[in-house]
Amino acid sequence: MTTIGKVRERIARQSPLAWILVTPIVTVPLTALIVFAFAQDIDARSLGLPIWRNDAVPARLYYFDFWPTYLLVTLPGVLNLLVVLWLFQRNGYVRIAAGFALVLGFVRSFVVVLVFFAIAQSDVISHEGGLLIRMEVENRGIISLGDHSPGTALLRLLSTTWLFGVFAWAVTVLAWGLYNLVMDRLLPHLKPPKRQQAGEPRSWSGFFEGR
Repeated sequence: MTTIGKVRERIARQSPLAWILVTPIVTVPLTALIVFAFAQDIDARSLGLPIWRNDAVPARLYYFDFWPTYLLVTLPGVLNLLVVLWLFQRNGYVRIAAGFALVLGFVRSFVVVLVFFAIAQSDVISHEGGLLIRMEVENRGIISLGDHSPGTALLRLLSTTWLFGVFAWAVTVLAWGLYNLVMDRLLPHLKPPKRQQAGEPRSWSGFFEGR
């Protein structure tokens, strides 16, 4: 068997849904590394932007370019899109799982972050024809993060983004657990790669063992 053939066979033994289930082990710390290494805050004073919000709980305001920061936060999510490799498998059961995983991985990696910016504790504002992310860090109180710095604002950005991501990850867990049942009901003629043994229930183990 050629090297390419061996790689394809190894891929076929894994579940595309299981792949996007475990990618946060890599993407979460990688995102933190990339964001803290490359994200840059904007000099708010030079742009005439307020740096304090004097509400009931005063907060320091930090600003970041929207699209560069969005790209830094979402870049590791490209790993979720590697499920596209399963679309080249001959087994239809695997290909449908791959298509479903590709949609879930794309939404979780790129759309959820946009939803965060739309409804979470951050503002996306327009300034001089561009978009800025405005993050606030409380000056005091229970939810204060301590000393103020751009890093503190980035920590707030990452932690709340990841909180939104947990809900999307939970949907992945549900999809991974229900896929067999849905396929049995809707497309019973398609079978997973592993042949079912007598008295053995079908499970995702078929993607981790030989075809």
